[in-house]
Amino acid sequence: MQLIEFLNQRQNIEKTRNFNVFQNYSLDELKIVFDHIKSTPLAKSHKPIRISVVGTNGKGSTSHYLACLFSSLGYKVGLYTSPHLLSPLERFQIVEKGIPSLPSVELVNHCFQSYFLSDEKRYQSLSYFEFLTLFTYRFFGEQNTDVEIWEAGLGGRLDATKLVEADYVVLTKIGLDHSEILGNTKEAICQEKLGIIGGQCLALFALDEEVDSLPIPFENRPFAQKTKLHRILTSPKESYLEKNFEYAKEIITIIQPESRGRLVPTTFSEIERPKGRMEVLSNSPPVVFDPSHNPDAILTTTLEFSKSHPKFHLLLGSLPDKDLAGILAVLPDSSLESLCLWEGSGFGKFPPPKDNLRSKTFHLQTEGELVPFFQGRIPVLVLGSFRLYGIVANLIQNTINM
Repeated sequence: MQLIEFLNQRQNIEKTRNFNVFQNYSLDELKIVFDHIKSTPLAKSHKPIRISVVGTNGKGSTSHYLACLFSSLGYKVGLYTSPHLLSPLERFQIVEKGIPSLPSVELVNHCFQSYFLSDEKRYQSLSYFEFLTLFTYRFFGEQNTDVEIWEAGLGGRLDATKLVEADYVVLTKIGLDHSEILGNTKEAICQEKLGIIGGQCLALFALDEEVDSLPIPFENRPFAQKTKLHRILTSPKESYLEKNFEYAKEIITIIQPESRGRLVPTTFSEIERPKGRMEVLSNSPPVVFDPSHNPDAILTTTLEFSKSHPKFHLLLGSLPDKDLAGILAVLPDSSLESLCLWEGSGFGKFPPPKDNLRSKTFHLQTEGELVPFFQGRIPVLVLGSFRLYGIVANLIQNTINM
């Protein structure tokens, strides 16, 4: 059996969206298995710098820039992220010399078959995300990483990545998302995210504006007396990616002050952009993809895109558990040539948009209906879900070959 086959047999909440499983969830069972992994000679001898990245918006790009910048200093970095665009191998990349790369199938299956498969029953009850987190912990150890960046999944306090016991925690922007699990206010969500802090954590990093707007969760964070809070002030940027790049750079210079002289001159354009974040999928017409999927993120992304593209088609598809009405409410309708609401299999059905958008709104359910938007000259911005990436990338390729 290979890793991907084993993963596909696990319960995958990202696909089922069955968040009821979290009502009585604890990390106790997973911790037993993690402790087994940590008791091995490899785990005891492998002592990288581990960083947990939690938040609502910007986790993926901040994690990417932390990994790339650390690797530009000569470190071998393990980067754990979720979800993936096309392949599960994207979730645990090795980053060297500023470049992330997918692990080879051979290396991955060797790790799985030589260590996990012979003890398969021990892991049978674990979910997709739980097992992949556990597997990656072992895989990074075998790869002898110097630094590891662990992007959390939904939360923090009950997130599987909490069990890697990070030395540092990085908090990105907080927004209202997964409220049924994490809480109905930004304060509650922030408190839940900060629950990832463990007794071994040396410092917490947060954007200055987040600390100012949510003071109580920071004051009440776990191990507050031991875990120093670093407030990072970043200057306004045209791109949210550039802001997260600057955030990551400042964090590293605090963790390793001796690196400041080498990192400060590094510019945003020198570091490869993260896949799937404001990624240009086509130039004719311009088609840009971003996974923004809650009102705050979608507002930021559409306003950013409109600065360079005064008129554009917006292709928007969101999963059923998202705030679909809230997303529609923040759209900058004056910039939209049309609003294409993708409601194909597995995606949510949007409510009617606000009155001034209705005349230019299309509800689409088949891939064939999307093709004309990629054959014109008007730019297309694609938002709402990682699941749209493969659909759009495939359609663009087919359209080019027509």
